[in-house]
Amino acid sequence: MSQRNLVLFDLEWNIGYQPHTFNYHGVEQTLRGEIIEIGAVKIDEDGRVLDTFSIHLRPRIFRKLQHHIAKVTGLKQADLDRGEPIVQGLRRFMQWCGPDAEFAEWGMDDVPVLKQNLFLCNLDESRPTVWYDLQQIFLREHPRKEGEGMTLESVVTRLGLPMERPFHDALSDALYTADVCRCLDLRRGLAEYPTEEESLRQSLCPAPGDYRDFRVYTGYVEQYAWRTDPQLLCPPCPVCGTALEPDDVWLKKGNNSWYTLSQCPHCKGGETEAAQGVFVRYKLARRDGLHWSYARCVQIPDRELLTRWEKQRRQQLERLRAREEKPQQGE
Repeated sequence: MSQRNLVLFDLEWNIGYQPHTFNYHGVEQTLRGEIIEIGAVKIDEDGRVLDTFSIHLRPRIFRKLQHHIAKVTGLKQADLDRGEPIVQGLRRFMQWCGPDAEFAEWGMDDVPVLKQNLFLCNLDESRPTVWYDLQQIFLREHPRKEGEGMTLESVVTRLGLPMERPFHDALSDALYTADVCRCLDLRRGLAEYPTEEESLRQSLCPAPGDYRDFRVYTGYVEQYAWRTDPQLLCPPCPVCGTALEPDDVWLKKGNNSWYTLSQCPHCKGGETEAAQGVFVRYKLARRDGLHWSYARCVQIPDRELLTRWEKQRRQQLERLRAREEKPQQGE
């Protein structure tokens, strides 16, 4: 069996005192941060360190070190000024990783920042195509107890690992992440790591519930394209296949989840399980910081769900009416 090219990496990035937006294929996006330091280690599936990479970068957009970033990282303006030009440094980092690299990070913050920075530097932002959130692997073996933090420092402390390096230094944090990996069954964690589709299904279709026709649509740059694309907005009726017609009211549930009661013009008022309408549910995700994925399913409602829908729909309409009337009261 060939050795997988697994890269643990950590980024430090600078932010501006004013937000910076950029155009990504016709859609305005906000830069999450400009990378000023990269630390990375290549490991095997037992967590043993094979190689290391460390670099300070000179930013082009957020050139002045933000005071909070300076306090957390210990970096100074001089570190940014003498850093390697960001385009050159990012190119060197991606070459060191190699085209087949699978990335792993503590949390899910760094890959989106990396991909945004690659794009702004006219480098290939399609990589990495595979990456893992090591917090998820850790939590499967060490379920979180009340009051326990999930910062890298708190987990290193909980595991009783030696703390001989500073935290919030990119290479040091990557090495601490490798220390944590050696305390895990990393091979199993990587093998059983859920795909994006599996994660979205678990979030969108919690038990119990009669869910049908789960699908995932990927690669969209506009957040609400699912509301304008008939293919996404009007799934087929689970009974007869006729395109469903969504209600005008959409309700939000949790983080980036939306649903409405859609009607089938053919089944409406009849005797089928779709006679009173079916819920169409969406879960939005943007793991790479650039592209949206939409998970969609239909759900056959029971009486309790329909009653709750009618109540929440009525409350939503009342809130909208109150918002529209508010300016008139001040006139």
